[in-house]
Amino acid sequence: MTTAVFAKDAIPKDVQVFIDNADACEHFAGEFDGGLSRQRQKEIERGVVRYCQPAQKQLKRLTSKYKNDPKVMEIIRSHANDSVISFR
Repeated sequence: MTTAVFAKDAIPKDVQVFIDNADACEHFAGEFDGGLSRQRQKEIERGVVRYCQPAQKQLKRLTSKYKNDPKVMEIIRSHANDSVISFR
C-alpha cells in the first residue's frame, strides 16, 4: 500500500511533513555528481542537511508514535529511503 491509496487528508499531518522531507532528501542526495561546480555541490549539501536531518529525526519519532497503526507504518516505511536512514 502506498500513499496514493490514501487521500492526502487521511495521512496525519506529521507523517505528511515527514514524507515531504524524505522525498526532498532523496532528491538532493541523488543530485551528487563529481562533475558539478563547487557552488552547486554546496547547494546540494545544504539541501541534504536541510531535509535529511529532520526526516531522520522524524522517522524515529513517527515509528514509535505509529507502531500500532499498520497503515500509517506502511506509509512511513515506504518513504524511509536510504538517504534518510543513512544520513550522517
